[in-house]
Amino acid sequence: MTSFNPLSIFMDARRITRGTPEMLEARQQERLSELVKFARENSRFYAEKYRGLPETITDVSLLPPVTKVELMEHFDDVVTDPSVRKADVMKYISDLGNIGKPFMGKYMVWTTSGTTGTPGIFLEDKNWDAVITAVNVLRMGGEWYNMDVIRGMMKAGGNSASVFAGNGHFLGVTMLERQRSTNRSRGKRIRLVPVTLPIAEIVKQLNEFQPAMFAGYSSALGLLAQEQIEGRLNIHPSIVISSAEPLSDENRTLIQQAFGVPPRNNYGCSEGGVMGYECNHGRMHINADWVIFEPVDANYDPVPAGQLSNRTLITNLANRVMPIIRYELGDRVTLLPEKCNCGITLPLIKVEGRTDEILRFQSPSGGLIPVLPLALWSVLKETPGVLRFQAIQTSYDTLKIRLEAKHTEECEMVWKRVYVNARDYLTQQGLGNVSILRAEEPPMRDPKSGKFRNVWAEKFKPPT
Repeated sequence: MTSFNPLSIFMDARRITRGTPEMLEARQQERLSELVKFARENSRFYAEKYRGLPETITDVSLLPPVTKVELMEHFDDVVTDPSVRKADVMKYISDLGNIGKPFMGKYMVWTTSGTTGTPGIFLEDKNWDAVITAVNVLRMGGEWYNMDVIRGMMKAGGNSASVFAGNGHFLGVTMLERQRSTNRSRGKRIRLVPVTLPIAEIVKQLNEFQPAMFAGYSSALGLLAQEQIEGRLNIHPSIVISSAEPLSDENRTLIQQAFGVPPRNNYGCSEGGVMGYECNHGRMHINADWVIFEPVDANYDPVPAGQLSNRTLITNLANRVMPIIRYELGDRVTLLPEKCNCGITLPLIKVEGRTDEILRFQSPSGGLIPVLPLALWSVLKETPGVLRFQAIQTSYDTLKIRLEAKHTEECEMVWKRVYVNARDYLTQQGLGNVSILRAEEPPMRDPKSGKFRNVWAEKFKPPT
């Protein structure tokens, strides 16, 4: 397997960041041709998939799309390392103590569920790691870490805290744990604060730790910004980074008001890594020299710039151990036709993102306690046997759960696990009074929008 040179990647990415469209297109074509050739020679799945296609491929639209379900069903044939077996990877990820540790001593493993409900397992090789590291240092580092930020971080001791779900091999958590384990002295200054903790406990840990860098889901950051404004949280980060959820204008304004710095935002997934980042003008640029990004309609035909897509196809040009080529994401995005005034020439996009909501239940004492959607999602989705679920607040003290088990014959057993985990989580939040009901209907897409949401609240009357 050909190794990528980090310094060469860095220098090339520097040229492309403000280069011409022709330079970017040439890089994409060259890297796509190399990737497809490698996949054909080393992956039984892609060798069969591309049988009959031209020997050299420089136009990604000539290739058939693939889905998560398809890759997971043929996992052992997709991977290019014959010593990797899905059964061994499943055993590895079943132990949360392995988060951040390399599988077989050389591959990082990330998991995802997405809106299809099919669990995804993705391997990262050293090539992909070299690309992510070099590109992130150059682009996000160059845009976000100015001298004021660096001085502020040094003054505050360099502590960094992230409010993420810590109960699975998710992209952000895995990268965080790897940082902590590879540099033990630095690792003491890196803290993961589980988003599943009660808000008061999250606030307590952040006040004690005093992070100079503060990251988390957009919904969590917005809620903690309100805690800061109301005086319960008292931290002074030099940089605030939002991930995994869309950063609304309302949350952006609230976060800046609370912490005195503009929030930074990135766009990524387990299949493509960090695919995009916001520039200093607050606009999202795609790392299109390493990810081919195709907004398409329901028939996989390209949608014109300025039009919202039905879904998105991505091609990860860096990963060799598990090629991701024209892979279907459920994300709906708009490719913007204009150029950015920041001078970066990488393509601009707007991401529609998740539509889950913060739930607010009434506690026994009468106050409202917020429940973050990704916190509840992580508790329910990581319950063994769950394929898909939807958690719907139907009143101030009632949560209805739609459930689909991976195996129909285990549905009753899986429901018992889901009920216990949901009950334990809500009780931990001070909401032991909330009733948890099992829905008769299975999880389903919204009949009007066609979207699949995991967590939301129905309209209901306020408590009397």
